[in-house]
Amino acid sequence: MRQQVRTICGAAMLSLASPALAQSPPSPPAPASMDRKSLEEEMTRLRALVSNGAVTAQRPVGCTSSDHRAFDFWLGEWDVSGSGTSALVAESSITLHDQGCAILEHWRPFQGASGHSINGYDSGAKQWTQTWIDATGRVTHYAGSFTVGTMALDVTNGKPGAPKTRMNFRALDANSVRQWGEIWDDKGKKWSVSWDLTYRRRVGTRP
Repeated sequence: MRQQVRTICGAAMLSLASPALAQSPPSPPAPASMDRKSLEEEMTRLRALVSNGAVTAQRPVGCTSSDHRAFDFWLGEWDVSGSGTSALVAESSITLHDQGCAILEHWRPFQGASGHSINGYDSGAKQWTQTWIDATGRVTHYAGSFTVGTMALDVTNGKPGAPKTRMNFRALDANSVRQWGEIWDDKGKKWSVSWDLTYRRRVGTRP
């Protein structure tokens, strides 16, 4: 009998308490309605949270070394033409992201497939990498280095048995960049140019 009474009483107490438990905590007053003392207390409390890192974004320093900055000459908004001609073939936007650790390319040709690439310096492998994907679904991986003023990136996922290919970038001056492809002639033991482009910076877009 005592156990039944305890059970009934417990259920009743829970029933009475449940509406209170279901209530959400009261909203803080609007700043405009608070007096000066209340505002000072609130600011003091919030400042302690910020100072202790509770609400401060803990972002890494980023990529600032000379190796990470070796490709910055490619940053900007560009009009692209074939080498030795002023006839435009594409527009290209090259932008810096993730606190200097990633360079994104947005390639917009007037004919053919548009595409994007993500470029970055792998400090562990001590090399530059690029992953390219375009509107045909083609994905190409590159890896290489910046040496004597030229960024040379070799294709790393070429078809078995196919000739080696690579892509090169070189700043011609502060507002133009040459980008060209090469294919390896195994018989002649030399690289041959397979395509050649010139990037000309749009006025006022130098980072």
